Order: sequence, then C-alpha cells, then structure tokens
Amino acid sequence: MTTQNDNYLFTVTTFTNEDADRVATPLVLANSALANGKDVLIWLTMEGVELAKKGAAKTLTPKSFSPVSELLDTYIENGGRIGICPPCAQTHGLSDENKIDSAELMGAVAMLDETSGRQTFSF
Repeated sequence: MTTQNDNYLFTVTTFTNEDADRVATPLVLANSALANGKDVLIWLTMEGVELAKKGAAKTLTPKSFSPVSELLDTYIENGGRIGICPPCAQTHGLSDENKIDSAELMGAVAMLDETSGRQTFSF
C-alpha cells in the first residue's frame, strides 16, 4: 500500500567536486518534486553547508547532471527552501556575509520539527 505525501526533506552532507553527483542528485530530486507541486526543504549539514556559500555551487561539475549552480538556481527560483545546520556553518566559515540570501540557519529542533510529515532522504 502506498500513501501520498506532498512534503520532502533532502539532507546534503557533502560538498566535493570528486563527488559532485552526490550534491546534484538531491537538487535534481528536489526540483522534480517542486515541479510537481510538492513542498521541499533541503537541509545542509557537515560539509554540505558549503553549498550555501555565495558562488560555491559554481565550483562543482557533476558527471551525470546539469551544473550544480544551475540546479540550485532553479531550486531557489521555484520556491525551494534551504536550511543550514548552525554549528556546521560556524565550522565551515559560513556567515550572513557570505551565504546565499535564500538559505537560513535551522538548528536541530527546527529541522526535526520540519521532518514531521515529510519523506526524508540523505546524501
């Protein structure tokens, strides 16, 4: 038996050009979900917070997908939300001055609240 769920959470934990497909894949899935009218949140943690740095997405070139910067731009333009782990942001030097405008700090309690009623995927 399957059930319909209109909410998705994609967690991104990595950010390397050697594994750019692992960063691109959740963006591809998230964009597909948004295009189908779903509510989507991408939560960035560990090295994944690098994706929220201005210009950083341009440094990743996936083997199997469109450039990460294009996927991210599409996601943002279509109303996708981005949450950032605050301790990880601090560890990786992410600040209000260098983060993309559409991303917001989202601590553990807020992120866990967001998981309610969402299908979750981690990359």
